[in-house]
Amino acid sequence: MVRQAVRQTYTYYTPEDPEGRVVSDAPLAGKGKAWTLGRYVHPAYPSPLNVRVGDAGIHVSTVIGWLRSCSDDIAATQQRYGQVLQEEDIEVARWFYDRFKEHFDQELARDQ
Repeated sequence: MVRQAVRQTYTYYTPEDPEGRVVSDAPLAGKGKAWTLGRYVHPAYPSPLNVRVGDAGIHVSTVIGWLRSCSDDIAATQQRYGQVLQEEDIEVARWFYDRFKEHFDQELARDQ
């Protein structure tokens, strides 16, 4: 039996493409990108709290929480969560967090 990746529509965000790039009917290619399911065309954005990073689909707020627990040390965060999080994923999570800091800080304050 051959397994095939689920094909969806994704919107990817990167420092090079901060307004987002929609990719339709494709498998997830999330390494080093912030992404969300669905089509979001500027100026419409999804809730920042729904945006994920990497191929494992970890929420940006979760990555930022992990970074905070590791004193903002990327290497320590990657060592701790390396199976599901690559350095590129951590970097793009930090970038996306900086763009929507107020939203994330409110959410992270509620979780503490």
